[in-house]
Amino acid sequence: MSATVAARSSRVPFLIGAGLLVSLIVIGLVAGDSDSAQSGPPYSPSSTSGDGTRALVLLVRELGGDVRVGQRLPDSNTHLALLLHDGLDDDGRQQLEAWVSAGGTLVLADPESPLSPGTTGFSGSGRADRGTCDLTGIDDVSQLSVPFGIDLRVRAGAQSCFGDGRKAFVVRAPFGQGTIVTIGGPEVFTNAVLDEADNSVLAVRLLLPSESGSVAVLDPNPAGSGRTTLGDLVADRVFQAILQIGVAFMIYALWRSRRIGRPVTEPQPVAIAGSQFVRAVGGLQQRSRATDRAATTLRMDTRRALSDRFGVPLNMDTATLAELTATRTGLDRNRVAAALSDAP
Repeated sequence: MSATVAARSSRVPFLIGAGLLVSLIVIGLVAGDSDSAQSGPPYSPSSTSGDGTRALVLLVRELGGDVRVGQRLPDSNTHLALLLHDGLDDDGRQQLEAWVSAGGTLVLADPESPLSPGTTGFSGSGRADRGTCDLTGIDDVSQLSVPFGIDLRVRAGAQSCFGDGRKAFVVRAPFGQGTIVTIGGPEVFTNAVLDEADNSVLAVRLLLPSESGSVAVLDPNPAGSGRTTLGDLVADRVFQAILQIGVAFMIYALWRSRRIGRPVTEPQPVAIAGSQFVRAVGGLQQRSRATDRAATTLRMDTRRALSDRFGVPLNMDTATLAELTATRTGLDRNRVAAALSDAP
């Protein structure tokens, strides 16, 4: 009865640890699935998380604009495009430049893009006032909420706003027969701050200059292109769940490896010398008068010694081995054969 109770008690910690690990796995998977259903890559037009731009797409559509999403590059039927993050390669960027030079208007919200007029440093975060502004079409935009902004260099022949004329947060410059409007950060168009200050007004004035029109919101993270990695597509909660499982396993391992109390010394078996063991076996066979067993042991040892000495197989028949031994040693053949055979 006590052995059964002890066995059940030893299984209780294991069951508790296994239940804890299973619970953490389920919580991590559920949390990851709940986030992945609402989130997406940063600045993605299909993402409803704080750093997505789904609200921008819905706003322009609500005001009569024909918003096209999912395009990596604007087609020939598109005259205005928004690029939130320049993840294009050299070939794609050349095609985009050719599209602008042919008369297209590009609203570029990535100040680090090679198509940007260049940066002059960090402009800070918070509220950005209109400042010196000669940019037409945004007269009703007086203040922006900028979580993170970079000042752009205003070159000769360019128009600017939200700056001092030499550097600004919004710069419009001609490019061939088209125009590039560069903004010092895509965060002003994200879901988290689009409804703050005049961010939504600026978005509508740049993307929908007339009462109706079409605009292509280029996907900054299309599959198989850009700088998006596989790790960017995995929800943060999945990594957190894996970390929790690792911590739980370490705690469980430390708990199970700890021994309470002083070490217990266990009695070790007595080592018996080989010579004493042989002597004891021999004495036992002598007392039991096991002459046949002793003779068999002696014959096998003799055959093994002769086989090793003459370099012949151990399983050679007795007659051949006796003949070979008598020839090599000069002993009587019949006597040798009697000693090596299994007869009594």
